[in-house]
Amino acid sequence: MTLRYVSSALAAIVLSCGLPTLDLAQAQTRDASLLPPEKGGVITVAGCLQPGEKDGKYLLANPRLGPIANVAEGTCDARVDDRTLDLQDTSEQGINSSMLGHWVEVNGRLEKETDADLTNLRELEVRSFRVLPVVPPPPVIPPRAEAAPVQVPRPQAEQQPFTPPTDTIAPPEERPIGTTGVAEPTLPKTAGPLPAIGLLGLLSLAGGFGVRFYRSRERG
Repeated sequence: MTLRYVSSALAAIVLSCGLPTLDLAQAQTRDASLLPPEKGGVITVAGCLQPGEKDGKYLLANPRLGPIANVAEGTCDARVDDRTLDLQDTSEQGINSSMLGHWVEVNGRLEKETDADLTNLRELEVRSFRVLPVVPPPPVIPPRAEAAPVQVPRPQAEQQPFTPPTDTIAPPEERPIGTTGVAEPTLPKTAGPLPAIGLLGLLSLAGGFGVRFYRSRERG
């Protein structure tokens, strides 16, 4: 029983000592994007200027490592969280309430983070500052609608003239060629070549007899 009580007491002591350590570790990781919490140094940081809890106190919300050339909008409404920086010596450098809700760039010394209380913000001693100039982004030009491609008709295959089969071709119709409008008389058909051949043979025979008769007279 005594050993159990001793172990419980030791565990309670370790837990009670370890809680602040956990809080400190959590507090030290909130500003690691600017400088490690265990280190301090001169940095340039930009953020949204917001009012502090007391009059004349100012905070730098949504801090980001600078330098930054310009912003798209001059006004801002950043939320104050555990990353917000508590600005020091602001009145000496000319920071006033007319700049609240605007993006500013501050150059100064960022202090180490040694406080375990998350409500205590990391301090930044201001050495110089400027209100960031506003450069609106160029207007977005919508892309041109591409013209629909022209549909080029495909060349159709040449159609060969239809030639009907030979046995189905009808003979061309004979039409009389008109000249004077009067139909020419039809001539009678002549005889065949046989009568002419017979006549020619008869004449040859008569000629032969005539020559023979003539020669016989010359001899007599």
